[in-house]
Order: sequence, then structure tokens, then C-alpha cells
Amino acid sequence: MNADLALVAGAAIGLAIGAASVPITRRELAGAIARSGDGATDSRPAVLNWHRPALVGISGVVAAVVMSRSGWSVRTLPPLLLLMGLVQLAYCDLTRLLLPKAMVHATTLAVALSLVVAAGVTGDWHRAAGAALGGAGLFALLLTFNLLNPAWMAFGDVRLAPAVGLGLAWISPMALVEGFFLANVLTAVIGLVLMAIRRGGRKTAMPFGLYLAVASAVIVMAWN
Repeated sequence: MNADLALVAGAAIGLAIGAASVPITRRELAGAIARSGDGATDSRPAVLNWHRPALVGISGVVAAVVMSRSGWSVRTLPPLLLLMGLVQLAYCDLTRLLLPKAMVHATTLAVALSLVVAAGVTGDWHRAAGAALGGAGLFALLLTFNLLNPAWMAFGDVRLAPAVGLGLAWISPMALVEGFFLANVLTAVIGLVLMAIRRGGRKTAMPFGLYLAVASAVIVMAWN
């Protein structure tokens, strides 16, 4: 598949997944808001009407870029499905500081199953084992931060770690290291900016899931 065809195919796949995901995001985010108690004080819909086409469009652009760089290969599935899930989860974290549990688990399951399929087709079982170690390692690291101080790391971010670890470590262990490093840099820089403009302080909750998603997208689209 040439680059132009891969670009078009990626855009079509991303748009389709995005369109199918937005109703799920709306339902699951609304449920998470209700359980958190925020729904009693905020009557806004879980997903604003004008945000829906933006979410679908972003999914299409992300998938198009990934497939235009890598071409169509079963090896592309784990990171591609990771990013499709992260688009929706990043929106939830950005707008509500929530990562709906069902959506996180669905993303993790999709990445894990696609990884098994990719390893089975290509025979890259050593690569799959490395990805599993990456997912477990990132989970253990974020869980440690959460146990030391939940204000540093919310458990929703810990729950997201296996999906990110699997998807990035499938590309390369270094991709996972770079993704985690970039997420922390983004968190620190944006936190400092918010403090400088007096929009936040040291105790302001930061959507680490959002920064982890952005960092993952940068790394996946940068690696070939």
C-alpha cells in the first residue's frame, strides 16, 4: 500500500472509529460524572455538540498520520488502537478530570488483543513479551506514585498505564521511556505556566492522563 492510499485508508478507519466511539464516550462520561457527584452542580452535557465532530476529526487525522508513516501492517494495530482510545480518554480528562473506568478497560483490552494477533501473525512473541513487561512496569511505577501520595497520581491514571505501556513498548522499550518522559515534561511545563498566570497552584489537579495521551501520540507518530 503506497503512502497516499495508506493516508486515505487511515483517515477512513480513524473517522469510523471516532464516530462509533463518541456515543460511548458521552454515555460513559455522563455516568462517571454522576458517580463523582459533579452532575448535581453542572448541567452541561458530557460531550458538547460542537465537540463531537472535533473528536471524530482528530481520530481521523491521527490514524491517517500513523498509517501514512507506517503503511498497512498488522504491527501497526496495537499503537493505532491505543491512540484511538486515548483520543476519547484525553477529552474526558481535559474537560472533566475523569477517566471512565469502562473506557480505560476497553482500550486496554483492544490493545492487548491486537498485540496478540500481531504477534501471532508476525511471530514477534519476544516483542509481545517486552510490551507486556512495559505495561506491567509502567503500571507498577504509577501505582507506587499513587500509594506514596494520591495527589501526585490519581488512580485513574494508574489504571490507564497498562494500555499505554503495551502500546508504546510494542514499538520499542525506548518509545515507552520517551513517552513517559515527555508526559512528565508536559505536566511540569503546563503546571508552571498555570502558576505563572495565576490559574493554578501547587495543589491544582493536573490531568496526567491527557498529557500521557498527547505524549503517546507524539511518540507513535514520530516512530516509523
